Amino acid sequence: MIRILIFLLTMVLFAGTITYFASLDSRISGEAFGYRFDGPSGLIAGALFAAFLIVIYVTHKIKDIIALPGKIKARDKEVRQGRGIAALTRGLEAVAVGDAADASHHAKVAQRHLDDLALTRLLGAQAAHLSGDEAAAKVAYSAMLEAPETEFLGLKGLYLQAMAKGDRAAAREHAEHAFRLRSNARWAFDSVIELGLERGAWGETRDAIARGRHNNLIAADKADRARAALLSADAYAAYLSDDKKAALTDVEAALKLAPSFAPAAVLAARLYGDAGKTGKAAKVIELAFTAQAHPAYVQIYDRLYTDEAAEKRAEHLRKLAAKNPSCREAKLLEARADNLMNEWTSAIKALEPLLTDAPTALEYSLMASAVGGLGGEDAARIWLERAAAAPRDPRPGAEGEFHFTREGWARLVREYTDFARLAPPPLEDIAAGVSAEEIRLLTAPKAPVAPLDAAPVQGVEEGAVQEVSTTEPTAPTDAAAPQAPPDGGKGIADDEDVERIAAEARKVS
Repeated sequence: MIRILIFLLTMVLFAGTITYFASLDSRISGEAFGYRFDGPSGLIAGALFAAFLIVIYVTHKIKDIIALPGKIKARDKEVRQGRGIAALTRGLEAVAVGDAADASHHAKVAQRHLDDLALTRLLGAQAAHLSGDEAAAKVAYSAMLEAPETEFLGLKGLYLQAMAKGDRAAAREHAEHAFRLRSNARWAFDSVIELGLERGAWGETRDAIARGRHNNLIAADKADRARAALLSADAYAAYLSDDKKAALTDVEAALKLAPSFAPAAVLAARLYGDAGKTGKAAKVIELAFTAQAHPAYVQIYDRLYTDEAAEKRAEHLRKLAAKNPSCREAKLLEARADNLMNEWTSAIKALEPLLTDAPTALEYSLMASAVGGLGGEDAARIWLERAAAAPRDPRPGAEGEFHFTREGWARLVREYTDFARLAPPPLEDIAAGVSAEEIRLLTAPKAPVAPLDAAPVQGVEEGAVQEVSTTEPTAPTDAAAPQAPPDGGKGIADDEDVERIAAEARKVS
């Protein structure tokens, strides 16, 4: 409706203009290019207006004619681009289903119709990879590095090729380059971390962890555990190089991030103890033991007070046990303290629940010390033999020392970062321990047997006396005094004692 109204108004205006020029009575005369003209002013004005319109129309047509080749070329380009995009789409579908021949065909079509499109290079590389032509794939990936929009994709392709060939150095270079380009890329972050752990680059790995945390690629608690483990690895390396100052700096930073990380706590306690700061060393162990008990804490804590009297040592051990009384290590601490104080019955009572539940050589050796103190070396022999045959505690550092290889530290960092533990659970369970009934029988005091040549009792025949004496020993009038244990009452406190006991048990057996 509006268009009709505009058309009618235009026609009215045109008609009015013609009428106006026709109604003019004046004349226009003049001379131009040697010609004289004279005519009504309306006719001449109308002729000029018509000539102006004709010029506009002719100019527009000439412009269209001049632009015609460009339009034809643009149309052809549009058709070619449509065909190329269609081929590119089908090629990517072929890559997704693993059809190498179809992917290669469509890659060639796309490259022929699309002028240097980044995705055509990617499709060509993928098609070459599916076809097994790694050289062509590498050329395609390398060409992608030239354009900023495809550089990251090219780096990933080259990284995957290097990893497949086992070229860790080249893979690390590509992964680090990609991580610098896009620090929020998950695959680049994981690759940099893994390759850094493999070659023991603890400092560089810590920096990558920090960047990953900034980009939310790793949770805050995992990042703290990873950094604590990596700092501890550096601390142990410095300690082995006799750089105790650097070791202490790194291990203190590790404990701020993870106070219960056993390798860091043990090394810090050792460094403080070597420097004469026994109280500070004990505080580190107590804090770590409270958060998460570990057998290494028992060993290092006892060594801090090895020069003190038995009463003071026992007091310190009980103090540590009170920090986490429900754990297994607390029972071991109580048993050690009881052995130091010659409280053999209490030590046996503390060890009984441990011996019934997957005991190790340490539990058996502590029981041998307690039973030996109560009943002498003969009573302890059976426990010495069991200690020699029992397995060691499978946890890393159970003997009080953490000495890992580079590969060991790498495994430890992964395990502690992901699961907050030092190692995965063992594949095989420790064998079942001793039953409570058997423990009571083996720890009960043995009464001495009456001599066979004792004088016959008056009123009883000699044969009868001999028969009784060989079947039921006569109870002695005075109980035998308990003999001191072989280690002088200090208890079996560390793995050196276990080795000594094991050697003695092998001689006996």
